[in-house]
Amino acid sequence: MKIPAPQNHNRGITLLEALVVLFVIAILAVMVMPANHMHTKATLVVCMSRLKETGYGLLMYAEDNHETFPMQMPVSQGGTMDFNYYGHTFPQFQKIQKYLTNPGLLLCPVDKSRPAATNYASLNDGNISYFLNLNVSTNHPAQTILAGDRYLLANGEPVGPGLFIVISNVGLSWSPQYHHNKGLLAFPDGHVEISTSNNLHATIQKQPQSTNHFSIP
Repeated sequence: MKIPAPQNHNRGITLLEALVVLFVIAILAVMVMPANHMHTKATLVVCMSRLKETGYGLLMYAEDNHETFPMQMPVSQGGTMDFNYYGHTFPQFQKIQKYLTNPGLLLCPVDKSRPAATNYASLNDGNISYFLNLNVSTNHPAQTILAGDRYLLANGEPVGPGLFIVISNVGLSWSPQYHHNKGLLAFPDGHVEISTSNNLHATIQKQPQSTNHFSIP
């Protein structure tokens, strides 16, 4: 009688089985990627909305004060100019609480290391995601930067809190960890735009003044 050979139960997977596994992984990746993309896009839309409202608050203040922003008026006249060189941004935003009643709008959702402020009395730079251009002018409203995301890099290095002097040849770009190598900019005509690092460099070159002072929170 012929005895059948013992079967090898420890055989490796076949090529067909490996292809099936790879196919399943690919399908799952396709299912997950759109969800991540939609989440990123939704967060960017929320951040744009918040920056736009913040910009409107600043613009309404300027309309009520002879086209002058709070950081361009001395404290004696109700502004915050005296604070410009102390390295803090929050006093500028405290001045627009009449127009932007919710201080939580000063924080972008991707800025997860910072908490949102619950009131203006306790507002500090650690509750803010947006820088201010102290040299902004309403003379070139569609061109001059008013405010923007604080996630800036200068020659590849993070720009820290405080007063940052921007000259036309500085190598500014966006930190990749927040909006995926993009950032948001607000302008005195009320519009907010998504800016890539290349766009940012071009926008800096177009500023009416060769030197600008950004107050970074």
